Amino acid sequence: MKKYILLNLTGLFVFFLFTCMFISCGKSGKSKPETEESSKPPTTSVGPKATKFTSQMVVAAFEKAADRMPPDSKAEMKEQLKDPAILTKGINESLASGEVELKEISVDALADWFVTEMPKARDKAARIKCVNNLSNISKAMIGFSQDNNGRLPWQLTPVQVRNHLDASVVANSNFGRAAGVDNLMFMHPKVFSVGGVFGMAAMQAELQTPKIIVSPCDKGRIASNEVLQRDWRNYNTKGNKPVPHAGISYGLCFGADTQRPATILGTTRNLSADELAKSIWAGAEDAKRGMAGLQMGQGQMVMMDGSAQQSSKDDIGEAGRRVKAHINSRGGQAKGNASTRMALPY
Repeated sequence: MKKYILLNLTGLFVFFLFTCMFISCGKSGKSKPETEESSKPPTTSVGPKATKFTSQMVVAAFEKAADRMPPDSKAEMKEQLKDPAILTKGINESLASGEVELKEISVDALADWFVTEMPKARDKAARIKCVNNLSNISKAMIGFSQDNNGRLPWQLTPVQVRNHLDASVVANSNFGRAAGVDNLMFMHPKVFSVGGVFGMAAMQAELQTPKIIVSPCDKGRIASNEVLQRDWRNYNTKGNKPVPHAGISYGLCFGADTQRPATILGTTRNLSADELAKSIWAGAEDAKRGMAGLQMGQGQMVMMDGSAQQSSKDDIGEAGRRVKAHINSRGGQAKGNASTRMALPY
C-alpha cells in the first residue's frame, strides 16, 4: 500500500515537472519575436509634435515653393536660408508649440505652408509687434507728462516751452492756454510735427531708441529708420533738428490728454486724412499713406490709458466707436470735445 501511494506521488511529481518545462519552453519560444520587435525603432504618428524637419527638407520645400511665393516672402525666406539650421530650428519649435500646423511632416506640406500660410503668420506677427511699439510710445509720453505737470508736448506752458523747445519764448505768451477750439491749446510750432515731438531731448530719453517709432508693417520706412538709429543723438528739436519723418510710422493726436483715458494718443500713419473723424485706414495700394503690411480697413492705435490694439474700420471716422468715445471724453487741461486733429509723418 505504501509502495502504491509512493508510486502515485512520484508520478504526479514527474507530471508536474513536465508541465512546468512545457510552459517554460512555450514562453521561451514567444520571447524571441518580442525581443526582435522591441529592437525596432518606435513608430511615430505623423504630426507637428511627432517628428521634426531637417535643414535639407526645409531648403527643398523652399525650392519647391519659390515660384509660387509672393516676392516679399520669397526675399525674406532667401535671407533666412543663409543659415538654414536656425530657420529649421524655428520651424520645429513652432510645430511643437502648435503655432504652425501641418497635415503631415513632408516637403510638400511645408512648401504649401510657405506659399499660403507663412505670409499670414508673418503679417500677424508684424501687427502684434506694431501694437507693442505703440504701447511703448504711450509709456514714453506718459513719462514725459509726469515730468511736466501732466502736460503732453502740445500742452506745454511758456516755462516748459523754454525748457524743451525755444529759449526765446516770453513768460506771458499764450502757450498752454485753451485755444477755444475743442480741447486744443496754443502750442509751439515745433510740436506741430511728429518729428518735432520725437526730437525733443526729454522725449528721446523716454523713447530710448528710435526702433520703436517704425512699424514692422511699414517696410518702406525701415531703411530710413536705420539711419535714425545711427544719428539718433544728433537730432534735437530745440536746436532745430527734428527727427526726419521718413523713418517714422506713427502719428499723434492733439486731442489726447492724460486726464482723459479714452482719448486716442497715437495711431499708425495710414490714415487717409489728418483728422481721425474724417479718416479711413488706407491700404497698401495708397502710394503715400499706405503701409505695405496693412490692408484697407486695418490699423493700430493706442489710447491715453496705455491700452494698445489692432484696429478696424469700425473704430475711426465720424461714426467710429473709438473716435466717438475720444470726442465725448471730458476733463483734462482744457474743456470741450477732444480734438481729432492728427500730426502724421508726412
